[in-house]
Amino acid sequence: MINIAAPSFTRRLDSSEISSVGITHLIYGADIEEERAETIVEELSSIAGVRLCRVEAIDDALCHIHGLDTTLNIFEWAELEAFAQSMRGIVAIDLTSLEHRIWAPFVKALVIAGPEIVALYAEPNDYRRSEELPGVYDLSTTRGIEPLPGFAHLSRRSDDEGHFAPLLGFEGARLGHVIDQEEVEVSRTDPIVGSPGFRPEYPTYTYLENRDFLESGRMYSRVELARASCPFEAYEALSRIHQRYGMKHLRVAPIGTKPHALGAVLFAIANPALVELIYDHPVRSKGRTRGSRGVYVYEVSGFVNWVNS
Repeated sequence: MINIAAPSFTRRLDSSEISSVGITHLIYGADIEEERAETIVEELSSIAGVRLCRVEAIDDALCHIHGLDTTLNIFEWAELEAFAQSMRGIVAIDLTSLEHRIWAPFVKALVIAGPEIVALYAEPNDYRRSEELPGVYDLSTTRGIEPLPGFAHLSRRSDDEGHFAPLLGFEGARLGHVIDQEEVEVSRTDPIVGSPGFRPEYPTYTYLENRDFLESGRMYSRVELARASCPFEAYEALSRIHQRYGMKHLRVAPIGTKPHALGAVLFAIANPALVELIYDHPVRSKGRTRGSRGVYVYEVSGFVNWVNS
């Protein structure tokens, strides 16, 4: 079992300090209609030597990368691999401004190709609450469960189908949808909760929004905790769960924070034959967050090299 306590690969900076990271390429998008989605590119746009690579989704498969004047198919591994191998210097992926289905295959290609990678995430100042249901967060509607590009599994072994690890967020309906569609056994479900949260009260909201499911089959007794802002603690929590079930096939649903989703993606990259990502591709509500409180820098390459050393 790995221990992420030391060294640390997560840093939190003021947005004005991003230039200190030494980024040469920024991969970002315009997928997310939120104030904070523009934080990182605005800070880096005036810095000499930083190439801005804006990813524009043309359709479900094709993306045009402005700044490099190239178009690639995110379902075609050879194209992603060639793109990743062409990168030099420190490549940053802005999780804030890209959907999971875009940044996840880019992360996989870059991790395997080997350039130095960091991931960036602008922390929201607050989330929008539902006007109809006080206390409930109004963040997204689901679009349907499909594999993330580059993470599809063609088959499962019949004796490995029962283990499930959802990384939980504020939206209990998303967990319910995944459980129903995937025919998950709650008695073999080990959730991960983001605690400590970005704010002290956030883990409580997560428990309340997922309460009915956590009480089913005493799921609450198997909860693993990982800092909501740290992908590497999420990776460690998944490692504990995976070992608990004898390293059998594990389905993972990254439906919580984006940092936790990054941890899930890295864990799937490290265990391609044994870990399957289950994702519901939510349609995010416009203006679902307000403002930004700072930027997290995740040293992906440093972490991957350390785990493999």
